[in-house]
Amino acid sequence: MVFESLVADLLNRFLGDFVDNLDASQLNIGIWGGDVKLENLEVKETALDDLDLPVKLKFGYLSSLVLKIPWKNLYNEPVIANIDGLHLIVVPNKGVVYNEEKVGLAIILSYS
Repeated sequence: MVFESLVADLLNRFLGDFVDNLDASQLNIGIWGGDVKLENLEVKETALDDLDLPVKLKFGYLSSLVLKIPWKNLYNEPVIANIDGLHLIVVPNKGVVYNEEKVGLAIILSYS
């Protein structure tokens, strides 16, 4: 259980801006297979704010996030994230001007 707590703390640092209350009980870790599975995550209402979208997130739920981690080759192979069951309830946000350049930059940075 100590390893799960360490992984949960690390994931909170990277996913903390997007999901609430990530804890070790939500983790299913296959050390040798390289999979870290997170289940039943609540998406933060502020998760989409930096994208300046014309919608505001009211509720978000993520059924499953599986991270395929190449433990034996962390520096040369990518970590792959598979999302399953993402449900969002959004409402119009008239106060935001859509900034295509900012969204494009965010997408590019997410791939680097």
